[in-house]
Amino acid sequence: MNPIGAGFGVIGTLIETRRAAAANAEMADILSKAHYDFATALTDAIALGVRKAGFTVNRADAPRSEKERGRFLSQYPKRAQVDAYLDIYVRYVGFQALQSSAVYRPRLEVVARLVSTRGDVLFQHLIVYGSATEDEDAIVIPADDNLSFRDRAALQANPLKTARALQTAIESLSWELAKEFM
Repeated sequence: MNPIGAGFGVIGTLIETRRAAAANAEMADILSKAHYDFATALTDAIALGVRKAGFTVNRADAPRSEKERGRFLSQYPKRAQVDAYLDIYVRYVGFQALQSSAVYRPRLEVVARLVSTRGDVLFQHLIVYGSATEDEDAIVIPADDNLSFRDRAALQANPLKTARALQTAIESLSWELAKEFM
């Protein structure tokens, strides 16, 4: 849940890759016990936020291809009935402790870009929920202290509470994105 090994060269990167895969599997298991689908929750929250900002949302019919899940789409569908495309991908979702003695809090990193039908980028932002530091290149939303867990065992012990914490983070992030439309 924290990229500890990445700063230690090739060996550290290999260790970090395995650790990250195990953490992702652990989080997927916890969320599945709560019957919580992060992708659907994020998509629904963003659509609701954009609607609240006064815009109509038409969702893409097909899911994002595997190769384009971690980047912007290379091309957008040809639809005459839209004014722009909101292209979003997730860089990180989970819980993070800043050090071994710290509590775990939700952390989300989403990159969003609004592109006109002519291909002009109208805005592009990295939005981070749960960052402890300011970043002039990102919209940073501090984590809510009420959404913390003392350790990984606490994250696992109550999957519904874990899913609710993540949902609250998603809603905060979605509202910040919706503000870009106002």
